[in-house]
Amino acid sequence: MIQTQNRFSLAQQRVHSSMVELLSRAGLGYQGDFIDAGGYRIHYLEYGTGPAVLLIHGGGAGGAMWFRQIAELSKRFRVIAPDNPIFGLSSRPSRQLAVPEVTTGFVESFMDALDIDQASVAGLSMGGFAAARFAAENPDRVDKLMLIDSAGFGRDLPWGFRLSSLPVLKYLLTRPQRWAHERFFATTEVAHPDREHNDAYLQYAFRVTQTEGHSNAVRLNMPVFAGIRGQRNLLHDDELASIKAPTLVLWGEQDRFFPLRHAHRAVSLIPGSRLEVLPDCGHVSLLDQPERVSELLAGFLSDQRLGQLPKRSPTES
Repeated sequence: MIQTQNRFSLAQQRVHSSMVELLSRAGLGYQGDFIDAGGYRIHYLEYGTGPAVLLIHGGGAGGAMWFRQIAELSKRFRVIAPDNPIFGLSSRPSRQLAVPEVTTGFVESFMDALDIDQASVAGLSMGGFAAARFAAENPDRVDKLMLIDSAGFGRDLPWGFRLSSLPVLKYLLTRPQRWAHERFFATTEVAHPDREHNDAYLQYAFRVTQTEGHSNAVRLNMPVFAGIRGQRNLLHDDELASIKAPTLVLWGEQDRFFPLRHAHRAVSLIPGSRLEVLPDCGHVSLLDQPERVSELLAGFLSDQRLGQLPKRSPTES
């Protein structure tokens, strides 16, 4: 590591400790580092060798939330999972960011910093928005694209996020409160809150909210993505139609963030894409159906033919 644990603040030490515990649940030792990218100090995890696979998380927690996918994919690939700015152990912005800074700009600057010319890119939620837009704007840099319960395909958004964009309510709704954090996780993020290892994930995710500057950064940047009408920034039809990379779309059938019709819009517009609907699964499918998600990602990345398969309907999934 460039930055050793004894140089962390107490809150960061707690995040690091809980991250190490979460990784250990998948049999992984901690393999992390820091790099300067896009004006931020970015923490990332890296495992395995082979073609590069970049895993971009959404809001909350950090790159270690991919712990079970990292364990599976790193058997055959070089897997890299950064903490997006605001989250994990990466630095926190003290101003409101422009959309490109936390989407295409972040992916591009991070890949450049690691001297990665081309990678397969997977994104969850807001990470999916970033991955899809990056693929549309940089077709020569994305080998395969995997969008998991992705933002950007429609206005729908839980009311808690809509209200948190309002001046007064955003202070109340973004304060670190363990009971509220756990309730939101159980009622909105997943279909199975008691799934194995969710205790370690919740500890990790909550400790991230307690780090210096996190709540302020969330308050500053929530209005960039959410408003009272829902999602502010959407992927346009021509953007989706311009994506050249073979694309796999995974969607939880019980996603309470973004309804299944968002997935249907995506696959109707992205050439050569296919949809896999995950039954009995909420928004964070990495936690609800970890084995199935890992299996689908590994198969898609390993089999060249998967990028050429015709689209499948939900009934075939």
